[in-house]
Amino acid sequence: MSKKRTPLKRAKDYALYVTMRRAVRGNARFVSGGAGHILLRAPEGTVPGEYSTAAFHLLYPNEDIVKADSGYMLLDDAMKEGKILNEFEVECGSKNRSIIVAASNAVIPAGIKVAVDSVLDLEPIGARELRIAARVALKMRMSEEQALQLLKYPKEHMWIALRSERSLDDILRRMASLHREEEPAGKPEPVQASGLLSEMHGYGKAKEWGLQLSRDLYDWSVGTIPWDDVDKGLVLSGPPGVGKTVFAKALAAECGVELVAGSLGQWQAAGHLGDTLKAMRATFAKAKKAAPSILFIDEIDSFGDRSRFAPDNKDYSTQVVNALLEQIDGIEGREGVVILGATNNLENIDRAILRSGRLDQLIEIGMPNAADRIAILAAHLKGDLAADDLEVLKVATNYMSGADLAKAAREARRIARQAKRPVCLEDVTASLPPTVKIEGEMRRFIAVHEAGHTLVGTLLKNGLFIGTTIVDAISAQNASSQGGAAYFDMPLIARRDRQFYCDQIAVMLAGIAAEEIVFGAFADGGAADLAAATRIATLLESRFGMGGTLRHSLATEDAELERLRQFDRYLSDRVHHTMQEGFERAKAILLDARRLLDDVANELIEVGSLMPDRLAELMDLGAAEPRIVTRSGSAANSAGGFVPRTDCHPMT
Repeated sequence: MSKKRTPLKRAKDYALYVTMRRAVRGNARFVSGGAGHILLRAPEGTVPGEYSTAAFHLLYPNEDIVKADSGYMLLDDAMKEGKILNEFEVECGSKNRSIIVAASNAVIPAGIKVAVDSVLDLEPIGARELRIAARVALKMRMSEEQALQLLKYPKEHMWIALRSERSLDDILRRMASLHREEEPAGKPEPVQASGLLSEMHGYGKAKEWGLQLSRDLYDWSVGTIPWDDVDKGLVLSGPPGVGKTVFAKALAAECGVELVAGSLGQWQAAGHLGDTLKAMRATFAKAKKAAPSILFIDEIDSFGDRSRFAPDNKDYSTQVVNALLEQIDGIEGREGVVILGATNNLENIDRAILRSGRLDQLIEIGMPNAADRIAILAAHLKGDLAADDLEVLKVATNYMSGADLAKAAREARRIARQAKRPVCLEDVTASLPPTVKIEGEMRRFIAVHEAGHTLVGTLLKNGLFIGTTIVDAISAQNASSQGGAAYFDMPLIARRDRQFYCDQIAVMLAGIAAEEIVFGAFADGGAADLAAATRIATLLESRFGMGGTLRHSLATEDAELERLRQFDRYLSDRVHHTMQEGFERAKAILLDARRLLDDVANELIEVGSLMPDRLAELMDLGAAEPRIVTRSGSAANSAGGFVPRTDCHPMT
């Protein structure tokens, strides 16, 4: 008759199992089901018998207990040496593998020390083990702060109070009420949960990746999948303030694992090169000891790229990068450790760090969209105002990062505290940058500019037109606020010849071309358009061999391209000629479609947006299809693509 191991249904048993599995993980053969005899010394204040269920799960992960060749025994402080040796011989000696759990103060006979392969100490249950147990056994999400609060109470009370049908807030209230007489004088601070990634907004693909990692780490922890199936590294890029550090904390909370943080600046603060490398290794060792864990390396671009190091510090910097690669690879393995890097400058990271098997997942976090901004602001206001109440602030929060929104929420609460009342919408509005309405002549200027981009891009079939918008107001404190945008999509694969890039340049310059036609001159709002067109024209001449020479240049960065133009007069003249030709071409197209230009601009002024179907209606209402002028000045229909979802750098 077969006998199967009992399931780990209790949170206590699962927490003890986690501590036991962690203690024996150094013996890879035993963990994988191989032969071996392990003695585990229980923490002070615990009874060895508490570990019985956990030990059976470690000994018999999938097997029939009767058929399995495994043994188990307890060793307490009252047992005599003869009895200990005799029981070991009966229960474990003839078995292929066994676990002995000894009391902390038990005397271990020399015969047992010789017989076992390892004598290891079990760690007490901590916040990490409690969180994992609550998640697996009770399907309950628990923050590190909540776990630490629960661990302050007697363990026997805590395990009884932890029940899946109760909320954590209810459990904490019950425990606080029961042990109120033990609390220090004064009202204790309420326990607040750390944000879980599943509750966060504005992270897009990074959030999807994190939620999948959480599921994979759980499956790995219960033995469903091997470590090789878990993503082991990610680099998050994005502008300052988008919440890369917050993401790391929320990811660790979602996964129920410890977050270990480090950075090159922190490690270098330890002293000279040897101290820096020692501090780095210590951080990786800490993460490995805490596994499963997430190791967060902030500003990972500060390590630099070995191919760009200056001669005076090349040796030092190369050794630091090499040491990082060594730790990421993990000579002794880093099972259970996921590395998360953050950067504002992805291009400055050494390519070897990003290769397959290291930090090979790259995800960019952009500025939050309108819906995410409102959700983030509501979260920071902690229930004082609902997201629906904040919808009117979409424009006022435009171009604000998560950090900006958190600051605004703090300011709103401060205003309300001073007035001794709850937070209201006026408090939040007062904490945001002032806005300037886009109306009158300014609205017309922007509408004409965006109409130019829209028509030239569409008539040149330069990608798929997605839509055009202009805003009702912009932030008075954000100099980079955009008044409008025209969006185009292109297929992933397209033939990019000189005509393709000349079409791009014409589309980029179509905004200022429309201004010159309608107003007689263009304003400074097209500076970003000029920058984009200049870059394309320079690459045409210097990198792609599509200009006056087949010479190839390695320059791709804007600063490098600027130096090329400064020191190569011939190149500079060619760039000017190409852009002037594109500008005149855009003007010719718009002059031929003059009535349509006015119609599109008026639509944008009145409605604020233009969708593809409405543009098609306006074009059908016009006369014959306007002439399409190629770069040589002849009439033709030009095929080609466009950069993915670009806004043509609209007016500000």
